[in-house]
Amino acid sequence: MEATISRKIGYRWNTLKYLDNNTKIDLITLLMQSLKDSEEKKPVPASKYYGIWGDDGMSAEEFVDAIKAERKFSQDIVKL
Repeated sequence: MEATISRKIGYRWNTLKYLDNNTKIDLITLLMQSLKDSEEKKPVPASKYYGIWGDDGMSAEEFVDAIKAERKFSQDIVKL
């Protein structure tokens, strides 16, 4: 695992080491901001989405038929 991480960092460093100092500072700023943003995000509980799917009381067969009826193809459908 560590070897993989080291290779990834080494590969990126070989690309980034030739950047000028101002660009490196901008990149550092972006990386620091991404860390701050990721700390602020809280996981969304699945219960938030409870009941969001509305199927209008259709059965599974009716639902499949409705999806098939709405599909648009540029070519003819070949039944197998």
